Amino acid sequence: MEETLGMAVLLNHGMYFDMNFIWANILALVLYVHTGGSVNAALDSARSVYAERGERTTVYIEPGTYQEELTIDIPGLRLVNASKRPSIGLRQGGVECDKNAVRLTWYYGHGYQYRSMGERVNYGGSRERRWNASVLVTAPDFYAENIIFENSFNLYVSEKEAADSLVDISQSAMPWTEKERPKKIMPERPKEAGSTEVQLKRYRERAAAISFTETATNAHLKNCRAVGRQDVLYGDEGASIYWEKGILQGGVDFIFGGMTMAVDRATIVANINGEKGDRCYISAGRSEGRGMLFYKCHIRLATEEELSAVSHQPSAVSQQVWLARPWRPWGETVWAYTTWDKGVLNPEGWSTGLIQKRDDYDPENPCPRSYEYKSQDKSVGRPKWVTVLQRPILPDGTKLNPRKWGMNNE
Repeated sequence: MEETLGMAVLLNHGMYFDMNFIWANILALVLYVHTGGSVNAALDSARSVYAERGERTTVYIEPGTYQEELTIDIPGLRLVNASKRPSIGLRQGGVECDKNAVRLTWYYGHGYQYRSMGERVNYGGSRERRWNASVLVTAPDFYAENIIFENSFNLYVSEKEAADSLVDISQSAMPWTEKERPKKIMPERPKEAGSTEVQLKRYRERAAAISFTETATNAHLKNCRAVGRQDVLYGDEGASIYWEKGILQGGVDFIFGGMTMAVDRATIVANINGEKGDRCYISAGRSEGRGMLFYKCHIRLATEEELSAVSHQPSAVSQQVWLARPWRPWGETVWAYTTWDKGVLNPEGWSTGLIQKRDDYDPENPCPRSYEYKSQDKSVGRPKWVTVLQRPILPDGTKLNPRKWGMNNE
């Protein structure tokens, strides 16, 4: 850690901050969260002490699991794993993380109403938390390094969830609008902390680990991990994200939205377990502008250490991974220099399952902004509407450069 000037002040929630003048006299705030402390307390300190000064705030977090629902609404905020040997590893079927890992997690999932939600309605069209995101980013220039972003809802029953209680929605007097009224009653969830039974399909629903609103521009996540099952990482149209290395792990449409996003040299982990019909669709794009670029990524199945389901059978999930299932016909998705473990990827690779019932569905050319370049199998077996590029340049002249994706990179 670089030397700093200024004074250190001990705060009553187990953190201290340094007030420093750095080059050009720009004030910077550095916060430390100790194991067992609160990341939300650090965010509150940043908001209250320096709310109007525009400084860059760095929060160093000691290893541990932090069960908190976070909103990143401070421009230029940085979250950094404070360990000298940081890890983003998971253990014991995903219930535990490595001793040098920092895990930010929460447990709300679509279709279930917890008493701790108060009057917050968790059904239908409500998008307050962008699919129940454990971490919601609303500010520009967010940076994270060596952090695990998780929603435990589709993975295991957390201690916080076990201590909470569910509202019986069939008897609830919630003031639903017609759009919010639940169309089905979800099965009763297991209540024992640590239970991985919730990984089964019947419990699975929308539960984002991290989401970005339209104002979350220029986000950079380095060596991080986003983990869940369904709808793991979401971005509004207008959000821009650069994901560098690290791991993106999920099952159904788990990287989704209208954001501009470049995924650079990351490992893509498919969270599927061999249940009948359990498939993995990695991306679901809907951007009318620049969409998603996956660049030099590698795809593999989750290990038993990362995923502890009742029927974890790698042989039963052969060829059950799709690169993309576009959310809208105009959604742009590009996969370049993609590799994968043997037997993982379905030869067709792309699906129209989310758009076939739309009025504007064109069976001859359903998703014209779907591209591949130099994949491991040279794109053999892909649908005719997927363009296999001959050069690392899109038809509009855009170069496949993850660091300049979404910029004017002529």
